[in-house]
Amino acid sequence: MTSDEGPSSDPLTVIAIAILAYAGANVSHEIIGHCGTMVLLGGKCNYISTIYIRTAPELPFEWKFRIDAFAGSGANWLVALICLCLLRTWRSASPALRFFLWLSTCVNLFLPSTYLLVSPVIRFGDWYSMTIGLSHPFFWRSGMVVAGALLCWLSFRLCSSELSKLIGVEAKHARSTAWSLVVPAYLAGGIISIAAGLFGPLPLKWALFISGGMFGVTCLLLLLPLRIRVRTIPTQDSFVIPRSVGWLVVGMLVASAFVFVLGPGFSL
Repeated sequence: MTSDEGPSSDPLTVIAIAILAYAGANVSHEIIGHCGTMVLLGGKCNYISTIYIRTAPELPFEWKFRIDAFAGSGANWLVALICLCLLRTWRSASPALRFFLWLSTCVNLFLPSTYLLVSPVIRFGDWYSMTIGLSHPFFWRSGMVVAGALLCWLSFRLCSSELSKLIGVEAKHARSTAWSLVVPAYLAGGIISIAAGLFGPLPLKWALFISGGMFGVTCLLLLLPLRIRVRTIPTQDSFVIPRSVGWLVVGMLVASAFVFVLGPGFSL
């Protein structure tokens, strides 16, 4: 009896790639975005972790504070744009590298867009903080929710389109291939975020709330395979990520540094 499933991607390599993508999104948001902007504004970050940053001096609720609050999400959108351009340029790159660029694009789009949608509603986070001290804050927050919903929809459509191109719209077992890539990546990214957060300086409930939020802000990933069309007669081979020792080693090193160094945080 023969199987019709064909070759499949190596799950450990997929997980390693996901760790790199999620850790990169966190570093982009917290260090490149918030801390980098703080330096440009004349201050500094004197404590850095995956879920908490302490700045000096503390910025009052004025234009500098709002610029720094925006900078985290702005950095994610910028990284997403860079990864998308590379993904569309390096079409002959290895499947593993192309998947990394696709996943990094999606995570860096979904994180700030969903954050923009949810933060004003739950009255917590960068976007909510930006409205403190503004006149008519309800209208600002309502506008953020609408903008966040629109950006989530646009991000979802873009990531869905790029996933179809990545796997191949005529590929064998395209939808099952998408599930085998997206689900372990989503779980690995959320778990590594929580693991790092648990080593952080905040109380347990806040560490779980903030780090566990990564599951929420990237949950649209799980809907992307449903957009893959199922072809009755496929004309392309399946998209396969083979086991790669290089990706595994880099993934383990980054996971260790992310959880045990950046997770607890350090003073500068």
